[in-house]
Amino acid sequence: MRKYCKAYYLKDFRQFRDWSEKAEEQDTPLTDDSVGYLWDDFVVVKSPVQDNGVIFDQVTPEWRDFCVNTLHFEIPEDLRYAYEEQVVDAPAVQNHAAV
Repeated sequence: MRKYCKAYYLKDFRQFRDWSEKAEEQDTPLTDDSVGYLWDDFVVVKSPVQDNGVIFDQVTPEWRDFCVNTLHFEIPEDLRYAYEEQVVDAPAVQNHAAV
């Protein structure tokens, strides 16, 4: 489940050497000043609130490296808790038969 995204101008994404954009016929052309949203799974979309509109989804180690080292993408420290596995210790249930 996606929890965090960050907005970037497409001109920033287009610096990646293997960048290619998915486009649908009815889409208006994307310009360098168009905004894309980079999700925590490294997929770029047009809208942070809709599931459609994928612009780029070729997630490779090189793409991840570009996002982290060139775009400086990272989960903000105050949101990292949401990515830690939550382990809840449930009290042991004892089965007592009524006598």
